Parts: sequence; structure tokens; C-alpha cells
Amino acid sequence: MAQPTTIRGSQLLIKIGDGASPETFAHPCLINTERGIQFQSQGSDVVVPDCDNPEDPAWLEHVKDGLSATVTGAGTLNTTDIDEFDAWFRSAEPKNIQVWVAALGHWAFEAHLTEFQITGTRSEKAQCNISLRSEGIVPAYIPAS
Repeated sequence: MAQPTTIRGSQLLIKIGDGASPETFAHPCLINTERGIQFQSQGSDVVVPDCDNPEDPAWLEHVKDGLSATVTGAGTLNTTDIDEFDAWFRSAEPKNIQVWVAALGHWAFEAHLTEFQITGTRSEKAQCNISLRSEGIVPAYIPAS
């Protein structure tokens, strides 16, 4: 059996653009424990009857209609990131982001900040969770050169 090529979870980086020209991307410090990217599709199921036996149960066919991506991150709250994330949450505009898989390659697209959560438990450090939702097309994965 061949061993898979692996990376550490900390090598999955969510980089957020600063909107400048040229744009600089940085991984925010508040995403320091968990991070991920999930791809979703929307669609509908259609029952396609058998023409020869229309009374028999028919098979469902799934028709894909829409695609999107959700990016999540969590960690110990870095208080210097609060102003930026609060402003982004209140904005109607998306930001450019990149999701890097180590230095192997990345996805780059626009995203809205759809969740910004700060939680705290007595005698523990405050935590933060964020969710980003793609705006428009998410181009295919770009391998590093």
C-alpha cells in the first residue's frame, strides 16, 4: 500500500485581500485552530418513469443547477482583527480571498463574510468563528508553479 502525501491542518491557509492595488493577501491571526473549504451544489431531483412500465417505481435523476463554496475558520480571538471583520460583515461588498493547500496551490475567488461569531467561557480565552460564502464563480484549483 502506498502512503498518501499529507499536510498539517495549519498548512491550509485562508488569505484575505486588502483591496489595494496590487492586492496583498494575508492569513488573519484569528483563524488559528480550525479552517476548511466546502464545495456545494444545488439541484433538483426529477422522477423519470420507465416508458415500458410506467406503473413501476421510477428512478430519480439529479439535475445540478448551481455551485458555491463555503470557507470556515475558527480560533482564539485575536482582538486586533475585530474592527476589520466587523466592517466586512456590515459591508455589502465581497472581498477577494485565497484558500491555499500548503504551498501546493490554491483557489481564488470573491467571498462575503456571512458569519462572525465571538464566544467566551469563564476561565478560558474568547474564541472566534467565521464563515465566508462565495460570490459568483469559484475558478478551478490553481496548482503552484
